[in-house]
Amino acid sequence: MSRRLVIEGQLERADFTLKLALEFELSSPVGLMGATGAGKTTLLRVLAGLEPSFRGRITFCDEVWSDTDDASACFIPPHQRRVGIAFQDSRLLPARTVRGNLVFAMRRAREGGLTLAFDDVVEGLYLANLLEQSTESLSGGERQRVALARALLSKPRLLLLDEPLSANDTERRLAMLAQLEIWLSAEPVSVLYVSHVQEEVQRLTRQLIIMDRGAVRSQGATDALLSAVAGPGAGSKDHGVGEEAIVVATDEDQLSVVLQRAAGGTLAHQSDLAPGDRVLIHRVTPDTLRRDFTLQPQSEQDESETE
Repeated sequence: MSRRLVIEGQLERADFTLKLALEFELSSPVGLMGATGAGKTTLLRVLAGLEPSFRGRITFCDEVWSDTDDASACFIPPHQRRVGIAFQDSRLLPARTVRGNLVFAMRRAREGGLTLAFDDVVEGLYLANLLEQSTESLSGGERQRVALARALLSKPRLLLLDEPLSANDTERRLAMLAQLEIWLSAEPVSVLYVSHVQEEVQRLTRQLIIMDRGAVRSQGATDALLSAVAGPGAGSKDHGVGEEAIVVATDEDQLSVVLQRAAGGTLAHQSDLAPGDRVLIHRVTPDTLRRDFTLQPQSEQDESETE
């Protein structure tokens, strides 16, 4: 069965317009990258049915989800689209425990989508010791993991993941990334995966969409597009592409630092950063990881959770 997604139309807000003419196959995970404000999260919300002001047509697996142009206008509500969602704000049911949130998702699930065992998801996302806790007591990283688990356990046909690992420390993030690779390669589910971290997109996706200012700038094979972004000029933060690293040592004058890459190995670079600082490496030449690169300190939103 075809898992083709077609979306044509636009969403207008006071200070932003999302204008799309997209058609691609979701038989394997598709990555979505771009600078903050490019429209990535808004696109996911449109697909989930959370933006009723969208005007245009959306079809998935030959099913019409939205069509405002037809005389008999069609709009399939969110709960009927069978979409699993994990957004950055990790919205959870506040009156329930972690277990209650996960069980709620499982009870609403229908057959025919992603099928993962409860115990496997709980173990793979480090939730075993949190099951009886209130969601209101969780850290940012913990909430993010619960939101991801809930999306996975809802048996979705389409999984929308908006930086689902960003609030977790590097070691745990890499472990969960490996687990996601296993789950998503073994199960028949379509995935749109948003991330600013190049390694995540490279490992999980085969196709990539790069957005800018509410429109699609590039679309194609993940490796080919990331290689192009890594060319001259890719050091601009507007590309939204980077590799995570941690400062592990500096010299006495802090004129140079040693970075521990999330992907393994170390790099040396001149900067005034301090040990423990987390940064994104932005490439500026095709083979930059051995030569020139720029560093962008990560925001407080991406700081590791404390447990």
